Amino acid sequence: MSLLTRRLKPYYEELLEPLVNFFGKYNVSPNLITLFGLFLVGLGSFFLYLENLILAFLLLLLGALADSIDGALARRLNLKTEFGAFLDSTVDRFSDALPFTALGVHYASYGDETGVLLSFLALISSFGVSYTRARAESLGVYGLGGVFERTERWIVLLGSILLGLLKLGLFIITLGSLITVFQRVYETKKALEVKR
Repeated sequence: MSLLTRRLKPYYEELLEPLVNFFGKYNVSPNLITLFGLFLVGLGSFFLYLENLILAFLLLLLGALADSIDGALARRLNLKTEFGAFLDSTVDRFSDALPFTALGVHYASYGDETGVLLSFLALISSFGVSYTRARAESLGVYGLGGVFERTERWIVLLGSILLGLLKLGLFIITLGSLITVFQRVYETKKALEVKR
């Protein structure tokens, strides 16, 4: 967990508490919230492709909120399961990919090679962040952090949509993600050397 995530988490959870209580009251399945979040991100990505930045921002923000609510709801209802964790991680990868893919296709339709390149660099580097953690954990190395994790990527993505600075946002996401990948590779190498 990044420093920013650790600092924001208590405030974020407090803000989401009423929604968690609402869904908990009606025993809404956390997995349903996870899938609904993916639907919202998909819809938001479609509007991102269409350059409707306001609708894209709102839908992607709601999708990101759903991604935060599902885990809190699972804990509240005592419904934490291995499958739920697996589903959440899987859906997260699709949620990460959809906005970047939408932007890549959007830029491609205008022949904007720079936009296409930045979109796919952001996509690849973001997946690199997720993969390095998953692979390290498969080797018994846990607790990897980094300066630019999923929370930071989403904050930059949403901010760049809101400000209409999409290419700058993609560049920042790519750079931050690559730094985090290198951090995790280095941390994993050190941890594995200690285990020998």
